[in-house]
Amino acid sequence: MPIKMKTENVKVHYGDKQALNGISLDVKERQVTALIGPSGCGKSTYLRCLNRMNDTIDAAKVSGKILLDGDDIYDPDLDVVELRARVGMVFQKPNPFPKSIFDNVSYGPKIHGLARNKDELAGIVETSLKRAGLWNEVKDRLDEPGTGLSGGQQQRLCIARAIAVSPEVILMDEPCSALDPIATATVETLIDELKQNYTIVIVTHSMQQAARVSQMTAMFHLGDLAEVGETEKMFSNPDDKRTQDYIMGRFG
Repeated sequence: MPIKMKTENVKVHYGDKQALNGISLDVKERQVTALIGPSGCGKSTYLRCLNRMNDTIDAAKVSGKILLDGDDIYDPDLDVVELRARVGMVFQKPNPFPKSIFDNVSYGPKIHGLARNKDELAGIVETSLKRAGLWNEVKDRLDEPGTGLSGGQQQRLCIARAIAVSPEVILMDEPCSALDPIATATVETLIDELKQNYTIVIVTHSMQQAARVSQMTAMFHLGDLAEVGETEKMFSNPDDKRTQDYIMGRFG
């Protein structure tokens, strides 16, 4: 698989505190890469580097190289809004806008001028909701508020919102941690389908989830990248003792 995003020696400081100690990691195209490791080890910090979400934190300072299709995403001439359309994000807690289901999904395409008229916009909304596995549940209630959906439906709405602007990469920060087991299974099935069209990077606390949905796994430990490799090998025969201890539940 070609490399979609490449990070070289990425360090992040929050003021005096160093959160990442020089992470070099390749994210392959149209695969799911899972980031695992104990709480506070830098997984989410790393994830937020990939679409410059750390820019929104005043104290955060990012160094190193992050390339998307070979282009430096921290290039001063780069349009960050454009970057975040190419690299979408789904958060831990479903966060639909306080708008209708239709407006939640159409918001991005409107801003980015992706539709020339109402019919095109409606088409994008329908396609995105279908891809997020939500269309059949909401097609008769598109005018109702997105906040009125169940937790699992809200998270799929947020995934539909992320894919409505035709991103190339989707970042997911523990997208199932606020969901019940049935909604989690639905989202996991969806992730498996989405990788046919998108490159996905997911932070998860669940070893089982990482094993089920990802092809590559990266193990973070105290701001370091302990190990990265094919998921099957990482879970059956890791090279690094820290990975083994974490997977066996000895810490975390």
